[in-house]
Amino acid sequence: MNSLHIQPAVWDTMPEGKQKLILAALRIAARDGLTLQSLKLRELAREADLNHNTFYRHFDNLEALAEATIETIAHQMVVGMKQIRIKARSHSDATVGVVEYFLDLVVQIPDAFVVGVRELHSATSFIRPLLNRVLDDIAHESVVQITELKLVPIHKPEVLFRVARDITHYMFCKSIEIIKKPAVKKELTDEMVHFIRRQFLGEIALMGTGND
Repeated sequence: MNSLHIQPAVWDTMPEGKQKLILAALRIAARDGLTLQSLKLRELAREADLNHNTFYRHFDNLEALAEATIETIAHQMVVGMKQIRIKARSHSDATVGVVEYFLDLVVQIPDAFVVGVRELHSATSFIRPLLNRVLDDIAHESVVQITELKLVPIHKPEVLFRVARDITHYMFCKSIEIIKKPAVKKELTDEMVHFIRRQFLGEIALMGTGND
């Protein structure tokens, strides 16, 4: 994995050394079952093909590297999903497009999702609170986009956020399946689209009963 397909404003403007360190950190952590903050700087620099002193030009510590990694990928997801929703002709088209985009991103940077899912389910993980906050941020941004584009007839932000948060967590956890078996993309896409539609339709049905 030598590059990330990140939006130009996020990735292409990032210093090359910083890019290499993020990618190397993800490779080592995914391959060796390590947390990002437990990496050894000399091993990280060697994996990135950089002098070990280069690390401190870009990060104060390994925690800062972990934060930069998570926030960069999260921003890519938000920007990419917004572009898809803007172009979509309907909520149905937007749902399919978002799922396909997400799975393509997972295939491009599988190490990030291997590490992220593992850390999200570790009670002792340093970055677990950060991952949960980022999932909340992605869900909040989804609510803004869905509301502005009037993609679903749900007008209560708190209801939309609850649905978006459940969907975001679900998609994040399901990412492991396509990493293990890339050939199941079509089946996984259909399954995820069905789940998302069911979540929204369930809330719309509850609105009709006055139980929202």
